[in-house]
Amino acid sequence: MKNYIGAFFTFLYLGAYLMVGPWSSTIDLYISGFLLLLTGIPHGAGDHLIAKKIADRLHLSFHLKPFIIYYMGIMAAYAVLWYVSPLIAFVIFIGISVFHFGDMEDLAAVQPKETLFNLARTISLGTGILSFILISHWSEAYEIISDMKVNSPANLPEFSIFISLLFLLLGFQKKNLHPFLNTFLALVIGYFLPLIPAFICYFSCCHAIYSLEGMKNHLETSFLNLYKKLAPFSIGAIFLCFAYLFLTSSTLQVYPIFIFLSLLTLPHFLLMHKLIKRPN
Repeated sequence: MKNYIGAFFTFLYLGAYLMVGPWSSTIDLYISGFLLLLTGIPHGAGDHLIAKKIADRLHLSFHLKPFIIYYMGIMAAYAVLWYVSPLIAFVIFIGISVFHFGDMEDLAAVQPKETLFNLARTISLGTGILSFILISHWSEAYEIISDMKVNSPANLPEFSIFISLLFLLLGFQKKNLHPFLNTFLALVIGYFLPLIPAFICYFSCCHAIYSLEGMKNHLETSFLNLYKKLAPFSIGAIFLCFAYLFLTSSTLQVYPIFIFLSLLTLPHFLLMHKLIKRPN
C-alpha cells in the first residue's frame, strides 16, 4: 500500500513549526491530542471486533460484557504494576511497543517457514523505530522517563543514534518498501521536531493508520463503517483517559498520558497479534 500520510503530515508539521514557531509546548500537546483522538485512540478501539472475529474463526461464542471485564481487568492489573514496580511496568511497555511497532509495519502475510526470520526482523524494526525517536530526543525523553520513577542515564553515547539506524535497516523488507519508506521519512523529519510531535506523527499517522488498515482488511469492511463501529469505544477510552489524568495529576503533564497509553496498549497488543497476518 503506497501510503505516505505519515511522512507528508510530519513534513507539514515541521514546515509550520519552522515558519511560525517555535511555539509553546502546550500547542504541541493540543495538536498531539487531536491526532490521538483522530486515529491514535480509534486504532485500539476495535479490539472487541477483533475478539469477535477470532471467536468466529474458532467457532466460539462472543459476549461483549465478559470481554470488557477481561479488557479492563488487564488494564487495572497493569496499572497496579506501574504503582508497585514502575521499572518492570516500563520494561513491559518498551517490549510490547517494540514488537507491536515492528509488526504493524509489515503488511504482508507471514509464511510458516518465515516465522523465526520474520520475528527477528520485527524486533529489529520495532527497536529501530522506538529507539530512534527516544535517542534523537533523549533530553526530553529522559525527563519523562524520570517522572515515571524509572532510572535511566542522563546522557547517551553519540553513536547511539547510528545503532538505531542500523536496527531500522536490519528490519527492512523489500516487500514492505512503501510502509518502510513512509515510516523512515516520518522519523527522519521528526528528528527536527520536539519529542511529543515527533512521536505522535509516527504513532498516529503511521502506526495507527497501518493498524486501522489491517483491521479493515481482516474485518472485510470499509473505513467509514469501521470508524462508525469504533466511535462508541473511542469515546469510552477518551473518558477513561480524562478520568485517569484527573485522578493522577492536577496539572497537564506528559508522563501520565504515556502511562495511560501503556494501559491501553497491553490488552490491545495481546489481541492484535492473534489476528493480524494470520489466515482467516
